[in-house]
This record gives sequence, C-alpha cells and structure tokens, in this order.
Amino acid sequence: MTSSIPVAEGLFSMDVEKPHLIGSKCSSCGEVFFPRRLICLKCGGEKIEEAALSPGGALYSFTVVRQKPPQYRGPVPYALGYVELPEGPLVLSPLQVTEFESLKIGMQMELVMEKLFDDEEGNEVVAFKFRPVVDF
Repeated sequence: MTSSIPVAEGLFSMDVEKPHLIGSKCSSCGEVFFPRRLICLKCGGEKIEEAALSPGGALYSFTVVRQKPPQYRGPVPYALGYVELPEGPLVLSPLQVTEFESLKIGMQMELVMEKLFDDEEGNEVVAFKFRPVVDF
C-alpha cells in the first residue's frame, strides 16, 4: 500500500484541508523562524517551542527559474519566491502560478500542498508551495 509522504520531515503538516508550515518561536524574545531552529538566531536563547505558522502571507520577492537545477525533477520554467508570513519569517517557496506576469510584490499568497513525484516505493512525495489568493 502506498501513501503520501512529505519531501522533508518537520517542514509542514500533511493536513490537506488545513495545511500549515511548522516553525519555531523563541520563548525568550518571541522571534519566529522557518524552518525550525534549536537556538534563537536573534538572542541566542535555547528555549525554543514548535509553532504552527499562518497558511498565508504576502509575496515579498520572486524570480522565474528557466534553467533546470541539478537533480530537480520538475518542469521549467517555474516561479520561486519569498513569502512574508504575518509572524515575520520569509519563506522561500516555489509558487503555483500559470502566468508569471500575474505575480506582483505584496500580493496575498496561500499555502498549498502539491505532489512532486512518486518515489521508488510508489509513495506520493508531497511538498508545499504558495499560490496567489483568488478573490471571488
């Protein structure tokens, strides 16, 4: 029997209905990080708690990648950007968008889960991406 597995453990929840990234928060100064940290990069504190991060944010910056990176299995071109979460961290992520011209700095983005590929055992390997929020 095959299943869905994350591309890397500990980065995000596998809850398809309410996905969220898993970060950390320093108990001493309140700084929030993604990915998780063992020591606070701001104050050096070692009391770090796991934190579920917001499933959306604003597009901070982006680029369109047109050359296939080594060992990359997906299609090119693709958009890659930083999304600024309300808690503060900038998250580097692929962007799920069909028209690159539609991307605008500051636009609202939402977290989604997407299949990357099937591994050797037939499991569906899943990663997170952000996509523009569609207003209806």
